Amino acid sequence: MTRQQREADDWVGLMHGPDADTHREAFEAWRREPGNAAAYARSAEAYAVGSSMSPARVEAMARTKARKRAKSQWGLATAAALVLVAGSALYMQSLHDETRTAQSPNASEERQLADGTKVILTDGAKIETQFTTGRRVVILTSGSARFEVAHDASRPFTVIAGRSETTALGTVFEVDLRNGPPRVRLVSGRVEVRSSGGGAALRLEPGQSAEVPAEGPKVVGMMVSPVATSLLAADNLPLGSVLESANKVNAKPVRLADPALATLPVSGRFDLADSGALARKLAAAFGLAVDDRTDEIILAAK
Repeated sequence: MTRQQREADDWVGLMHGPDADTHREAFEAWRREPGNAAAYARSAEAYAVGSSMSPARVEAMARTKARKRAKSQWGLATAAALVLVAGSALYMQSLHDETRTAQSPNASEERQLADGTKVILTDGAKIETQFTTGRRVVILTSGSARFEVAHDASRPFTVIAGRSETTALGTVFEVDLRNGPPRVRLVSGRVEVRSSGGGAALRLEPGQSAEVPAEGPKVVGMMVSPVATSLLAADNLPLGSVLESANKVNAKPVRLADPALATLPVSGRFDLADSGALARKLAAAFGLAVDDRTDEIILAAK
C-alpha cells in the first residue's frame, strides 16, 4: 500500500469519528493535494461497505489498522523493547506478508509475481500485491491486466478493481478498468465475480465476460482482449479446460475418447490457434494416441 493510501485510510477513520469537526480544516487541506481526493474516495468506499466486505477487503483493512496500532505503541515502548518488537515484526512480515507495486508503460508489459502468477499489464495498468500465508490479493487501480494464476489451493487469488472482486485458484482471466464499470473476461478455468456494492456472486464459464456495476455483476457480450488470447499459460489446469479454450478458437476441435482424461493436470505454454500441433504436444506429454480425422481430432489412451 502506498504512503498516500495509508494516509487516506487514517483520514477516513478520523472523519468518521466523534472528533471529525476538529480535524476538518487539516483534512480539507490534505485532500486538495494531487491524488489525495481519489485515494480518500477508495478508502471511504471500503469503509462504507461495512459488514458486506469480502474477506479480501477485511484482511486488507485489518493490516492497515494493525500498522496504525503498532505505530501508536511504538512511542510507549522502551528502547530495548523497541528493538525486540521491530525485529520480530520484520521477521514475521518476511514470512507472512508481501506488498509490492508495479505499473506498466502504455504498451503491454509482462510481470511475474512472487507466487509464480504471470501478469500482462496494459494501458498504464497499476497493481499492488498483498500476499500472506492464507491469501493472495492484487489491487488493480488503472488500465487493464491479464492474469495467468499459479495454482495454490491453500491461498485463493483475488483481484480487486474498483467495486469488483474476482477470485480464482488456477486459471486465466482479464480485468479491464479503462471504460466505465470494471469488466472481467474469463479465458480458461473458473472464476467467481462479485461487487462490493451488493448483489449475488457470479461464476463465469470460459469465454464469458461480466460487467460489475454497484448493484452486482452481470454477464455481457464478449470483451475485447487487450492482449493476444491464442496463447495459454497453464499451471495444473485440467486437460478438459485447456481443450475447451482451444476449441473456442479452432474450427477443428480436439476431443477426448475417455471423459476421465479431462482431469489430467496440464502445465506449460500452448498456442491454442493450431489444434493439430496442440493435440500432438498433449499426446506426447501424456502418452496418448492421436486420431486426426477430417472434422475433429481424438485423443485416446494407448
